[in-house]
Amino acid sequence: MRILTLLTAVASLCATVSAQKINDVILKKDGARVRGVEITEFQLTGVRGKRGGDDFEVPAHQVLDVEWSDPPEEFLAGKTAMERGDFEAATQLFGAVQSDRALLKADAEFFMIKSAVAAIGTDKAAAATAATRAKGWINANTNHWRTPEMLLLAGRAERLAGDFGTATTTLKELDDRAVRDGFGAVWSARAKYELALTLLADGKAGEARSQFKSASSTADAASSSTGADKALLARLKTQARVGEGETYLIGKDFRRAESFFRTLTSEKDPALRAAGYAGQGEAIFLSADGKADALRRAQLALAKASVFDADGGEASAKANYYLGRCLLALGPDKEGDSFKQRAQAYFTIVYSEYPSSRWAGPAKVESQK
Repeated sequence: MRILTLLTAVASLCATVSAQKINDVILKKDGARVRGVEITEFQLTGVRGKRGGDDFEVPAHQVLDVEWSDPPEEFLAGKTAMERGDFEAATQLFGAVQSDRALLKADAEFFMIKSAVAAIGTDKAAAATAATRAKGWINANTNHWRTPEMLLLAGRAERLAGDFGTATTTLKELDDRAVRDGFGAVWSARAKYELALTLLADGKAGEARSQFKSASSTADAASSSTGADKALLARLKTQARVGEGETYLIGKDFRRAESFFRTLTSEKDPALRAAGYAGQGEAIFLSADGKADALRRAQLALAKASVFDADGGEASAKANYYLGRCLLALGPDKEGDSFKQRAQAYFTIVYSEYPSSRWAGPAKVESQK
């Protein structure tokens, strides 16, 4: 009986130890999954930990994400909310995460801030709060492998808050550290592009144009390196070309903007063609001055953008936003009594199907008028 009792106790202890065993997973950018590990450190160089009795490290440039062993329900629910574009809910869920594992808690805070930045829209107060939290996270996690992305998020939040000078400083720091601390050329390209958006928002069209060109050339150079984030860099190059055209819109040189975007419509890359038609439609709309024939031309270009944008990216978001505005500008005489409802449908598509797009905030504002 004593032996049986002892065996039962040992079995119970083994079950408890097994239940407490940590089985983290590291997701790599090449699709591989490093399973059955215990993550113990996040460093600028990469993710470190134990695999059995051995130490390991996965370089930062190879890491896509991590999956925590037995994470809190709020963490999982927050990830799900992010995937469906409900960034406000994700912010609250990640903010409610409690864990004894400091690294998991820091990860939850990272995703809380990332979600908060995505949810900003046109709310400058929310942007300022997100920027402050981002800088606080960086100060508390100085050598974290997610530091480059948090610097980018901080600069974006500062831009959306209208604090262009601080945003410029933050993004230049990211660009400098991409070289100095070995973040990689992809972060230099992303910093340059985000800085170009900041200059554009600040009304500095000429400087922004130069910065967009620099971002494009940096992305082009980075894409040739081994293990580069080629899909991300390709999108960045497209966005930088679009940004270059948008500098003419900021300067109200609508004719030159339309001409610039028209050249993109003859590109072989469908993404560039879609961006060209979307930009062309935007330029025509902004110079239409309420003229029905011009608004019809804008509608045609915007409709073509939606057709060519097979991946449903920024071009589709912009196209749907301006298609809604075209309907409002044409009014009931040209579009019938249902023009407002149809415009509302376009705006809803933008903020519900493209919640991460920079057009989501303006679309939501239009829909609430």
